[in-house]
Amino acid sequence: MRALAFLLIAAATGFAATAHAMKPGLWEITSQVSGGGMPAMPAMSDAERKQMEAMGVKMPGGAGGPMSVVTRHCVTKEQAEKRQPPQSDEDRRQRCEQKDVKTSGNTTTWKIECTGEQKMTGTGSITYQGEESYKGESTFNMQDAKRGPSTMKQNYSGKWLATACK
Repeated sequence: MRALAFLLIAAATGFAATAHAMKPGLWEITSQVSGGGMPAMPAMSDAERKQMEAMGVKMPGGAGGPMSVVTRHCVTKEQAEKRQPPQSDEDRRQRCEQKDVKTSGNTTTWKIECTGEQKMTGTGSITYQGEESYKGESTFNMQDAKRGPSTMKQNYSGKWLATACK
């Protein structure tokens, strides 16, 4: 479950750096994932829950409940110029690819297909408010052998924090 949530966030944040010129530096990305594909989280001790919250993850209360995640992502000058963010291990493992990318003004839309262990398809969009912020949303359709088909929705926003990444 945690890997799936981070995969969805990585898909959104990774694409964010490719679609439009961004300022290099430290970015804060806030994502909220919800939908029928969100199973109830296994029981966690208070220490485990606090550890997850320290990493910026607000765990859902029940099945289908939203999970909020705040992460920081460093975009180097080279990545900003090439418009290619680093790929996470989870991205490579899930083999996700953006297709049918279209840009109109400050909004970019795309389709995504992941052919790794967690197969899914989806759509997304992102709208930039200059080089220092953006908002977007994605919908992912998955087929799980145990739970059957499910749909998850993700809303996210990003804001540039600083030139230096620490």
